[in-house]
Order: sequence, then C-alpha cells, then structure tokens
Amino acid sequence: MNPSNRTRASGFTLLEVLVAVGIFALFSAMAYGSLLRILDTRDRLETERDYWRTFSLSLMQIEDDLAQARQRTVRGPDGLTLLPAFRGQAVDSRALGEPSLEFTRGGQVVLGDGARSDMQRVGYQLREGTLSRLVWPALDRPPVSEPRELPLLEHVEEMRVRFYDKPSAQQPGRWVNAWPATTQTGAPMGNTALPAAVELTLKIEGRGEIVRVFQVKG
Repeated sequence: MNPSNRTRASGFTLLEVLVAVGIFALFSAMAYGSLLRILDTRDRLETERDYWRTFSLSLMQIEDDLAQARQRTVRGPDGLTLLPAFRGQAVDSRALGEPSLEFTRGGQVVLGDGARSDMQRVGYQLREGTLSRLVWPALDRPPVSEPRELPLLEHVEEMRVRFYDKPSAQQPGRWVNAWPATTQTGAPMGNTALPAAVELTLKIEGRGEIVRVFQVKG
C-alpha cells in the first residue's frame, strides 16, 4: 500500500466532515423544534388547567353565596330606602353600573364573644371583561359605602342572568330577566321574596359559552 492510500484510510476528508456536521445540525434543529413544541404545549395546558381551576372555584363561590341567601332587606345610603333582599338585572358593564346580582347572605363565621349577625351583603358584577364579587362592609349602608371588590374570573366577554320565579296560585313557575319579579299584572311580588334558582350564562373568550343553574335555598 502506498503512502497516499494509508493517509486516505486513516482520516476523513473535509467534504465528509462538512456532511457529518450538516446532518448533525439538521437533527439538532429538528430535536430543538420538537422540544419547543412540547414546551409550548405544556405551557398552554398549564394555562388552561389554571384557568379552569379558577373558573370552578368561581362557580363554587357563587353557588355557596346563593345557597345562603336570606330574606333580609337592607337600607340604602339615604337611610330610608329599603333595598330588596335579592335583586338582579341585566348586565351593566359601565364603571358606575349596578351589579347584576346583589343579595343578602348568611352563614358567615362570626368570631369573638359579641352578638354579631352572620349576614352580609354580596354581589356580582362584570366590568371590563372581569367578573368580580362585591362585599359591602355593612348590611344597612351608611351615606358613603363602597363595596370591596374581589376579581374572580377574567376574559369574560358576556354575562347574562335569569331568575326562576316560584309557582303560585296566580301563575305557574317562569323564568324572568329581572328580580324582584312582578305578577302578570305588573305588580311587584314583594321585596323579600327570593327566586327559586338563578341561571348564569358566561361567554368566555376563546372558550365558548357556559350555562349554569344555581339553586337559591334561602
């Protein structure tokens, strides 16, 4: 064997090295792309899981509040006007709009030895794409009284509420769009009456429309 053949057999040519590096780079790019897709999928799954966990907790809070609704009217800021124990209306997402749901609930834990009511005034409002729970500092409101606002759920495009009016001797049960309900003649049913159920419809950005019905146990 001559020297040139021995040199050829003992190493790689520049072209072979370049081909090997190119193949390695190609497989590395493919593996890196797959890793990025896996990480992106994992992040999206984590985001979805966190959102639906928050969604479930929000519905549980609403369910708990409605299950503890009480027939207790409250006084307005003027000290004279009586606000219904439970009132609901079409969604008003303006900054100064009224809450879609506002009612008195009981069942709160009372700490200390003093005689204190276990009731509080709560509400729910959609504003700028965020569904929030409102809690007033007192049942009968002083002249200046602002509720504490706790954001529950984001990316809410639309919210609708309906109320099931219990059947009576005058009329069968029915769904109404506002509460307190009125009779067929337009007369109010009484500002201490509670609906039998509340239907809540939420349209979530990128997730569709979700409808839930909550029983108002009172």
